Amino acid sequence: MRRRLSTSAAKSASAGKTDAVQAEFAKAGISAEATHEILDQYKTYLNWDIETKLRPALQSWLQEMGAEQLSQQLRKVRRLLACKPQECSEVYLWLSSKGVNAERVQQKAPYVMTRDIRAVQTTFEVLQQATAFSDAQICTLLHKHSVALAYGPERVLRTLQAVSTMLGMPMTSESFRQVIIGAHHRLFLQSPDTLHQRVTFFCQTWATGTHVARTALTMGVFATPEPVMRTRAAKLQNQLGWDSEKLKQKLSAFPRLLCSEPSTLARNFREMQGAGFSQTQVLAMCTQLPALLGVNWTSAKSIEKVQFVTLLLGLSLEDIAVRPHLLAYSVSGFIGPRVWFMYQTGAIEAPSSMTTSGLLSYVSSCSKARFLKRFSSPASNPSMVFDSAFIDHWRQRWEFLTQHMKLSVETIAAHQDLLLTSLPDRLAPRWQLLSSISNEQAAFKAEDHLTALATLSDRDFAQAFKADGELNGMWQLNKAE
Repeated sequence: MRRRLSTSAAKSASAGKTDAVQAEFAKAGISAEATHEILDQYKTYLNWDIETKLRPALQSWLQEMGAEQLSQQLRKVRRLLACKPQECSEVYLWLSSKGVNAERVQQKAPYVMTRDIRAVQTTFEVLQQATAFSDAQICTLLHKHSVALAYGPERVLRTLQAVSTMLGMPMTSESFRQVIIGAHHRLFLQSPDTLHQRVTFFCQTWATGTHVARTALTMGVFATPEPVMRTRAAKLQNQLGWDSEKLKQKLSAFPRLLCSEPSTLARNFREMQGAGFSQTQVLAMCTQLPALLGVNWTSAKSIEKVQFVTLLLGLSLEDIAVRPHLLAYSVSGFIGPRVWFMYQTGAIEAPSSMTTSGLLSYVSSCSKARFLKRFSSPASNPSMVFDSAFIDHWRQRWEFLTQHMKLSVETIAAHQDLLLTSLPDRLAPRWQLLSSISNEQAAFKAEDHLTALATLSDRDFAQAFKADGELNGMWQLNKAE
């Protein structure tokens, strides 16, 4: 009887302490849902003295960031209250002093900021010294692999050694440094033994050459357990009808296929058919370019890509099926800038003439170096240069049309002069004026005047659409028509 009473009293006391801790979180403005999640993952707070430890810690962090942000940070880093704000600031400032984007590290691996600054410094130094990373390279590395700083130097060094062993590269070689920088973002999340074991399994089972280990590290196949790899490979082979050699060939080139659920790949396969391709075409396209299986074909970007190629470039689905690489690149950063550079420099008569120009391969399967060699310094317009500035300007224009003006690809195809219109000088200010008139006059539709927006001179546009929202006879005439 005495033992039961003791146990009952203990449970009651424990419940009382839990209630008191939850109440303290509530006073700090943290929701019951967030509190439950935090305490479930980090029960240490239940053992803290409320008066001398928990409340001062909460107040200290509330002064630093406010209730809403504190709640968000505690969900990411459960042990945040165990650290003082000034300690986290020391880590932040030290990383910044090294040229590292500390804000990005904090977003990608917030736990790093709660580590002792000496521990972070030691891991940083081991990373840089073991691989001879330059200051610029170590910053690039940590912007992608921020989580490396969350571990001790021994584990980080063992990860580097595992990669060095698998690739047969000295850790201080430039090739090795580029592999580490380019590796999948989960590289340092895996234990070194698991990393080595899974990449070795993949290469022994499907690799067609020693180079495949590097591809496996880049695409992150090591995040998938070995039995799951084997099961997914068998289902993929059955779905696409590949023999063993074809399976090895395709997985060697694109190991990422084993990172996706078979149901996801099957869904993407069906969605390609839903886009209008036949089953035979989809099989051929995915065999030629397995990466297509990893694409969500109902996403806005995928739909935009198919519409751009068909509506603006005039390709049929049959044309695309034999050139699946067209679907592997972005519209705004790759296909569009190349087509419009060729168009503006006279290499093609119009974007829709790509199929008859004999130059389509320069859009679908051509390196930038080869493209520059073929189309640099055009005789028709020697001042035009296909460089990052040209690509950025075209991307910004496309994104303004599709995201800000919310025009469909079909509408842009009908008003292609918009893609030749300067964004800061004409497109943005003119659209702003048309939109303001539309807001004031219900009968006025800004999108009905896209031709005027793109083609009228500044003088004619000013005469047609007055900045005060009143319209002259041209608008009235258009309205009457």
